[in-house]
Amino acid sequence: MSMLTAAGRFIRTYSTGVVAATISVVFATYMLLTGGGSGNGELSPVLVRHQPVQSPLKERPEQPITPTRRIVAPPLPVVGDMIITGSITPPEKQPSSTQRQQPRRIAPAGPPPRYVLRFAAPQVALVEGAGRLWRVQPGDILPGAGRVVRIEERSRNRWVVKTFDGRRMREISSR
Repeated sequence: MSMLTAAGRFIRTYSTGVVAATISVVFATYMLLTGGGSGNGELSPVLVRHQPVQSPLKERPEQPITPTRRIVAPPLPVVGDMIITGSITPPEKQPSSTQRQQPRRIAPAGPPPRYVLRFAAPQVALVEGAGRLWRVQPGDILPGAGRVVRIEERSRNRWVVKTFDGRRMREISSR
């Protein structure tokens, strides 16, 4: 590489910085030689006074500093998401031996809501169901269908949204 090529590359790469540095040096020299632009060629004297400051941190305050109000943040809500944490529900209190145990009644679960896929792309889908249109991505939760695991294309322009509700995988398609 010739010296001329290296100089040309340097100027193209660093020309903005070199021009800015040159202008600042020329301006500083001009100000020193002209005395700050007054034109008389003399430098005006500058007086700097220094007064020592006593730090308030080195002395003890006369009275202790105490807060006047205590700010307490409200407690955060407890959310039991069985899908995310896989946590176990805490056991209920055991009834005393004198109380008669009632058999536990399990409410019959209704049919899961029907969802229909309206639009899909590799990482986002529009699913209609439960009276509204849902925009979902992998990781989102569809009520009644569970967590969206993936959005995939089965065949040409035939997309499927796969969800997992903790028990089984479901597929939502456009029908």
